[in-house]
Amino acid sequence: MLPDASDSGEQPVAAAPLPSDGQPMLTAQAAILIDAETGLTLWERNSTERNFPASTTKMMTALLCAEKLDPNQVVIVSERAAKIGESSMNLETGEKLRVHDLLLGLLLNSANDGAVAIAEAVAGDHDSFIAMMNRRAAQMGMTGTHFENPHGLHSEKHYSTARDLAVLGRAVMAVPLLARITATKEAVIPWPGKPWDRTLKNSNRLLGRWDAADGVKTGYTRHAGRCLVASATEDGWRLIAVCLSCKDAWTDAQTLLEWGYANHRRTSIVSPGPVPYACPVEKGRHDSVSVIADGQLILPVRLDEAPPTPDPQFEAIEAPVSQGQVVGRLCVSHMGAEYEVPLVADEEVRKSLWATIADSGMMGNLMLLLAVFSAGVLFHGAATKVAIARRHRLAQTRRKAHSRGPREREWHDGY
Repeated sequence: MLPDASDSGEQPVAAAPLPSDGQPMLTAQAAILIDAETGLTLWERNSTERNFPASTTKMMTALLCAEKLDPNQVVIVSERAAKIGESSMNLETGEKLRVHDLLLGLLLNSANDGAVAIAEAVAGDHDSFIAMMNRRAAQMGMTGTHFENPHGLHSEKHYSTARDLAVLGRAVMAVPLLARITATKEAVIPWPGKPWDRTLKNSNRLLGRWDAADGVKTGYTRHAGRCLVASATEDGWRLIAVCLSCKDAWTDAQTLLEWGYANHRRTSIVSPGPVPYACPVEKGRHDSVSVIADGQLILPVRLDEAPPTPDPQFEAIEAPVSQGQVVGRLCVSHMGAEYEVPLVADEEVRKSLWATIADSGMMGNLMLLLAVFSAGVLFHGAATKVAIARRHRLAQTRRKAHSRGPREREWHDGY
């Protein structure tokens, strides 16, 4: 673990200046800066190269502890835990402590004895816990990591990468209990059998030097060098920096975090509510329906770059459409990652009459009915024409007969 600043007499210093190219100037051999909310990488150097993680290992021990144990559960310290040595919280064999107190010792004092006690409480024994650590790392996509112990003391087969530790640090800070503990500068816990309590001091010097700092874990061994997984939050925006094998981990981490805030902005790419798109609708009383974004997407964007443009993609939708039904999505590609925000119908669209008839199977009967009706109309029209023609002929015949009548009578009278 890194020596406490109060012991070294070191005074807080400002972050290192930036070089002329605007990139952060670090002593770290490997480093990365990520956005905690999205996991996007804002800057990196040798982030996938293997390094010894030292006590940053304890982040995984803490994460598994928070996932598996009740903070109020009581743990009995084994002889193995009490004798582990190096950085410790001075646990004694047979001592009983709450899980919460062990977590404080683990993350503040970087206690190796606390790490072993937690490992045995979670998995039953040391080896089972190591297997659990590696399974969890694989689940999290930490492909460059292999654990050999729960505390980070040197082993050639115990390694990680800056990128993997950023993933792990992000997961730790997503657990409220662990986030509160990593931001704690000092804590007092019981010391059974002693007339005084244990005072635990956080080994992360950034907490006392920079108001924005709020985590996460320090690390140091002769082989690993000085390591730090650091978190900071400004105006509700959290960034996480990992600096490995450093000459000055504190200044490196603060420099990288401040560079992130100075060169990026949180930008609302999609806001909940109406969007200027419409989804095509088949077989409906209307041929489209207005949509609204059912969610929000905020992404970090470099100050010298334009924000990404959402791309609307719609499903093949047939009526009826219900209000609030998912009909598509807004797709956003940014910094190598893909995001989607659902699009939902802003109103209902009922099925058209013709589509209702067609889908009900009545179209054949309707066509037959129309054919019969049409035939009847035609027959009626033809019959009407015949009747009219007959009446016309009869009328002509009567007119002719009427016109001959007087002359014929005259001829008969003269005869």
